[in-house]
Amino acid sequence: MDIGILRRDGRTDPFFDGTAADRLMIKRCEACDRWFAPDAGSCPGCGDEELAWAEAAGDAVLVTWTVTHGRPDDDGNAPPPAYLALVELAEGPWLHARLDGVDTAALREGLPLRATFEHPDEGEAYVLFRPV
Repeated sequence: MDIGILRRDGRTDPFFDGTAADRLMIKRCEACDRWFAPDAGSCPGCGDEELAWAEAAGDAVLVTWTVTHGRPDDDGNAPPPAYLALVELAEGPWLHARLDGVDTAALREGLPLRATFEHPDEGEAYVLFRPV
């Protein structure tokens, strides 16, 4: 299932610069060494409002998932299903992402995952997670 074309908006430049270079960039509070999702604006622990961008290892575990099925075309052909997931990064933050290369029967909470990157012809590169 096609996810469409992703575009950066200025606030997401470091994230998409990272995905273009096959690096997962998330936010980190340097004052208290806590890690956050890319959309975090401040640290709830110490109140620091200047979170830095830092490279995450790319290791994660599956928290939960859903399978979406696209509509069949006029000939009755349906696109392959898309696996949408909530993953917990090794650094702690949770991210929404797509899964790739998964066997539906093997999906389970705690499944070890690794970040990989897709580089479409148009739009920004993006992160996917695959089973280890």
